[in-house]
Amino acid sequence: MELVRDFIKLDKGDVSLAGGKGASLGEMTQVGISVPSGFVILAFAFEKFLEETDLNVEIDAILGSVNHKTIHTVEDASEKIRALILSAEMPHDITIEIQKFFKNLNSKYVAVRSSATAEDSASAAWAGQLESYLNTTEENLLENVKKCWASLFTPRAIFYRFEKDLHKQKISVAVVVQEMVESEKSGIAFSVHPVTQDRNQLIIEAGFGLGEAIVSGQITPDSYVVEKQPRRIIDKNVQIQSRGLYRAKSGGNEWHDIPKVQGERQVLSDKEILELSEIILNIENHYDFPCDIEWAFENGKFHITQSRPITTLSEQKIQILDASVVRNPDNYQRLFQVGGMPYLVSDSFMDEYRKVNGLAMLASGTWTTYLPKESIKETLAEGLKLYSDKNEFEKYKSGFEAYKQKTSKLFEKLSNKNTLTKDEIEEFLESLSHLFHYYRRTEFFATDEAYQYSLKDKVTKENLKQFEHVKNSGREYLNKLFFGSESYLTKILSILAKQFDTTDEILRLHSKRDIIALFDNKKVSDQILKDRKLAYVMIGAGDKLHYVNGKEAEKIVSKFYRAQHEFHHELKGKTANTGVVKGKAKIIIADYGNFDGLKKIMEEMNDGDVLIAETTSPELMPACSKASAIVTNQGGMMSHAAIVSREIGIPCVVGTGNATDIIKDGDLVEVDGDSGVIRVLK
Repeated sequence: MELVRDFIKLDKGDVSLAGGKGASLGEMTQVGISVPSGFVILAFAFEKFLEETDLNVEIDAILGSVNHKTIHTVEDASEKIRALILSAEMPHDITIEIQKFFKNLNSKYVAVRSSATAEDSASAAWAGQLESYLNTTEENLLENVKKCWASLFTPRAIFYRFEKDLHKQKISVAVVVQEMVESEKSGIAFSVHPVTQDRNQLIIEAGFGLGEAIVSGQITPDSYVVEKQPRRIIDKNVQIQSRGLYRAKSGGNEWHDIPKVQGERQVLSDKEILELSEIILNIENHYDFPCDIEWAFENGKFHITQSRPITTLSEQKIQILDASVVRNPDNYQRLFQVGGMPYLVSDSFMDEYRKVNGLAMLASGTWTTYLPKESIKETLAEGLKLYSDKNEFEKYKSGFEAYKQKTSKLFEKLSNKNTLTKDEIEEFLESLSHLFHYYRRTEFFATDEAYQYSLKDKVTKENLKQFEHVKNSGREYLNKLFFGSESYLTKILSILAKQFDTTDEILRLHSKRDIIALFDNKKVSDQILKDRKLAYVMIGAGDKLHYVNGKEAEKIVSKFYRAQHEFHHELKGKTANTGVVKGKAKIIIADYGNFDGLKKIMEEMNDGDVLIAETTSPELMPACSKASAIVTNQGGMMSHAAIVSREIGIPCVVGTGNATDIIKDGDLVEVDGDSGVIRVLK
């Protein structure tokens, strides 16, 4: 049985042996495209490893216990399977073959990348689900190969196979071992412009140093648009590059400052842009479909390190980082707006909301989130399916409860330690993000259709009777995790601040990936932290999350603000409870930079005031109990404001969009809950 094969002996027909990545690299090598040398540890090797260690039966049994709608079963399965793989000894004949091919490669450093045998097909793009290990040496080669095998069973990968209905198919994993290019410049390219979908345009993104900096969203690259016929550069967006990621002498990666003169120039010359364009078009013409390409430039030569089909061209237009990705704010509906949302919390939030193409942005201290209107149709349908089915709702409810119980024990244990390991922080951050898997399904864009259906359906009505407790307890847990001086996040960041000689404030300007990278001595530059503090935009695109920071982000936020905050003499929303009331407006906007200060603001509110808020939640209950009416910017029929107003019998209008911008503190307003209209009287 063949276990390992060189790129030159692989082609696009070998996906079942080498996975999508391995087959693609072999195909490009065969047709003369410059690909760094390498080999593939075939899927046979992984299957042989499982058979000889008797792990295959155990893994099948563990996967049989998974209900992917209940996250803790996914996490438990992942933890068990990965531990089994990493602790098992690799068979001797596999070890010998890998070491032989590595020596023939004659390269000190290699990239070790997972390549699933279901990867990069048009129907199931596994790219990004599995793991890669850069700057691998002979000493850690075999361990990283096993880690790639184990990455077929990360929580994300297990969830993905169930979500895409691949769990009944045979999925194996090959491992690509490829010479590391010490790139002076690198980036990604799309052979069809993924935003405009103009098939006569390609786009190139470029930065100094290694491509990981662009892929991870830690720098904003140059972007160049090239027209195919006639061949010409039609747009250049040159970014100031203040730093680049380079290989460290110790073997890892490290950030280097880029001299000002170099950083202000475009990364690729016009001649290089056109040369790379020819390579991109050769690849597209060979495969006869649009391609997503990763490239590197070293010693005057371009190398292609990966090529795969653009699988989401017709479904998802948000693929690159420039202001045009959000060119039409009218296509979005606003969800939430609050003050002082830390970058790290937004990144955790978007780990779930990227799946529904969400958008999160902050400027001038105000954080706002949006969903495309098309996505809201999907989330409403998803919510109706959940709340109208007794069994599905019970699974969801018990899964949410199990998640809270399991993670509270974990978080309590971690927050009482003096120092934390990389694995502990990875688990902590992953568990934080999982909260939104459950909590998202309590929001108005998941429940409004279910509420209307409950008026005529007994099962849905019974399920929604339990909804308030689920939402409120979920919100209380969210606050306990993220906000205030006693939150678990604050406690963990306090430990890390001492561990890495930094501050809580600086750590809150990190992404999840940045926090983990601290353990590998990788630091975020002061300029990027400064840009994030000024403004940021996070753009969800299915399984990808893109970032824009600084002045470019400010432009996007300004565009959205102008489009969605135009003054209207009369505010209109959705009636959540009827009745007509006049009273003085009390504006309360939650500021998560000063979460503990909410109590004082609510104490200043007078009985009979009209509460005007972005939304309400359990921590705003003292204000709700004083109010003669409630008006919110967002929300629906099952939002906290709607439920509370019906319970205490006061008018309520939700989903006005911008009541907190139009109405000022102390204005005399009339809330007409019968028609869903709010008028400013004085």
